[in-house]
Amino acid sequence: MPTDTLRLGADLTVTTLCDAAGTFPEPLEDAFPDAGNTGRWPMHVHCHLVRTPTRTVLVDAGIGPDWAPAGEWFGRPGRLPEELAALGVEPEEITDVILTHLHPDHIGWVVADEDDPKPYFVNARHVVQNAELKWLRDSGEEYEDLYDSHIKPLVDAQLLVEVTGAATLDERLDLVLAPGHTPGHQCLLVDAPDRPLLITGDAFVHRGQMTTAGLAYRYEEATDDAAKTRRRLLSVAAERGVLLAPCHLDEGVVLVESASEDSFRTTAMARCPNSVA
Repeated sequence: MPTDTLRLGADLTVTTLCDAAGTFPEPLEDAFPDAGNTGRWPMHVHCHLVRTPTRTVLVDAGIGPDWAPAGEWFGRPGRLPEELAALGVEPEEITDVILTHLHPDHIGWVVADEDDPKPYFVNARHVVQNAELKWLRDSGEEYEDLYDSHIKPLVDAQLLVEVTGAATLDERLDLVLAPGHTPGHQCLLVDAPDRPLLITGDAFVHRGQMTTAGLAYRYEEATDDAAKTRRRLLSVAAERGVLLAPCHLDEGVVLVESASEDSFRTTAMARCPNSVA
């Protein structure tokens, strides 16, 4: 079942949906060479559902079904359709799918049927940064099949919307650039009257990066840019009381406080009930 829905205003909610929970395929010492930790580590794959008076927005589309590329990498398929159904949300009700970036574990459910590769969220505009799409196209053979299986169906259906830079989607929803993990990585700011919330995608992959912004992850496209992005997001969150909603932690939503210039403390505001097997 999904985590408890966080109500950010009278008519504004954010729900963390757990598409999958498991163990990262590589040990900590390989994924975070400078962390000083070893062994396996748990990872969740979260999507976020944002509901406003006029829009039903899904941020990221998870691992996907068993045939999708990320399922083999992570060792299990996703369950996003069941998570949405538990909330009474049908795929055709989604008005927007915000893709923080185009790694396989964030776009898996944009297409659900391998034999009939059509968009799963048939009425949704799928919003991605132009720089991210260019990066995927320029990545060559590594992501060629992913483009054909998951992005081209969106293009063919005229459901892919490219944006350049920061953008306003709704009076309470803004795209925030957060490059480093990938060149066109973006976050979604939910500008709630009671408490703003930033859905951070893979700006933070491990909880250690939420306390030490400079902790590098092996699969960042630009390590320095990724660290700068984390510092900026953590500093703003601590100064302005913005809640952060990361994708891969068991904490669905965290509150950030400054501990020192490059160190922060976090408090879980919502946790995922799904355990890592």
